[in-house]
Amino acid sequence: MKRSLIVLVAVLLPAAIFAQAQGQGRDPMRNVNGMLKGFGLTDDQIAQVQTIEKSAREAVRADFTHIRLVQAQIAEALLPANPDAQAINALIEKKGQFRVEIDKALMTARIQLKGIMGNDNFAKYESALKERMRSRFEHRHPMGSLDDLNRPMMQGSPMQGEAPSEN
Repeated sequence: MKRSLIVLVAVLLPAAIFAQAQGQGRDPMRNVNGMLKGFGLTDDQIAQVQTIEKSAREAVRADFTHIRLVQAQIAEALLPANPDAQAINALIEKKGQFRVEIDKALMTARIQLKGIMGNDNFAKYESALKERMRSRFEHRHPMGSLDDLNRPMMQGSPMQGEAPSEN
């Protein structure tokens, strides 16, 4: 699982960089291409790397879309008073197959990228991409700041340590 996450980061990071740089008016692949050129890769090899990354991103994106659809089907199947356990289990297995396809796509991309870059350069590439992703996303808190957790959700809710008021 940890390997899959590492590969996912390595493959999807250029897409995140590209998306973020679009609004900034600069070439998002410039730094990545510079790193690849620094490894001694030719322009054809760099184009191969970009093609592999794009293909893997598209495959993973499609599989994640399918997983979300299956999750919606599972939620719908759970709505009746007596849900069909066999049907739900079949959907869970289907969801698992999409996860397997994601792992296969990421592993295939990793093997291909290592073949082009070599083991040492791929390790450097992967490390640089992980560091870039970490630095870009370390200050983002998707659910607000951690201080917000101690605040009451509604005006009438009790504060931490207070007893609820009785109406």
